[in-house]
Amino acid sequence: MQGYQSLRTAAAWRDTSSRGRILAHGEDNARLLHAMCSNHIQGLNDGQGCYAFFLSAQGRIQTDAHILKCGASFLIDTEASTHALLLAHLDKFIIADDVTLEDLATSHYEIAFEGPGALDSAAAHSIPVPSEAYGVFPYQGGYIARLNETGFDGLRFILPLSVPRPGFLAEYPEADLDAWETVRREQGKPRFGVEILDRHLIQETRLLHGVHFKKGCYLGQEIVERVRARGAVHKGLAALTIETSEVPSVPADLCGGGDQAGQLLGVSYSPAEGKCVGIALLGIDYLKGGKHLTCNGHLATLRASSAFATL
Repeated sequence: MQGYQSLRTAAAWRDTSSRGRILAHGEDNARLLHAMCSNHIQGLNDGQGCYAFFLSAQGRIQTDAHILKCGASFLIDTEASTHALLLAHLDKFIIADDVTLEDLATSHYEIAFEGPGALDSAAAHSIPVPSEAYGVFPYQGGYIARLNETGFDGLRFILPLSVPRPGFLAEYPEADLDAWETVRREQGKPRFGVEILDRHLIQETRLLHGVHFKKGCYLGQEIVERVRARGAVHKGLAALTIETSEVPSVPADLCGGGDQAGQLLGVSYSPAEGKCVGIALLGIDYLKGGKHLTCNGHLATLRASSAFATL
């Protein structure tokens, strides 16, 4: 796994240009996005951002995204697999609104720089670092944002194709996707399309920093509020350690005392730990810990993750 050790102990970079990048312009852009996603877009000031979900009318997750306020526009950063879907989804609801969607997929590239030392390393090279998570600055005709995929803090450079890659990155190794996925599972951070699925409800992800429960109406909000009001959450995502070096095929059933306890959705072998790390959807009783869990006969235990809220 190229760049694995540097990514988990210092800093490394990866070309993430395959991700979706959409700019929403126009006087009604904040109103539209506020009505379409789960977080409080109208409460963002210039240079601020948030994590949010876009839902169907039935409350199922269509995609997740980072939404960043850049001057009068909003930059939406999302998974490659849902880029076209989100673009079409937003466009469908622009009726009499003054909103124009600009697709940056072919005009800009994207580089992620992450790891426990990433922010200090960038600052040492005179790179402007936003003071808070999801912060964003204009940078070399594009943007620099404080975002991460691995669970370690980091920066995202979203730059025009005509602008060279930031020179300081040459001092750091490039990490491949396997290293990136392993480190994020070590950190217990789920990813849409892998562990967060379109059949899930928001509360099942346990990523409640992506929801503002008092913002008012938005697409799918009725279901989110009904689940919250009734406390009707029966399962949720959790990070696991599995006591084996053999990577299970996913999805894999998790057993607890002879009963099915949940399903392993994503897994990697951790060279640093000499065992497997994964993210699973577990029955709510198993999220509290203290219950025996196995995967393919191997002991599985909950591992700490700052991503997940307590249900």
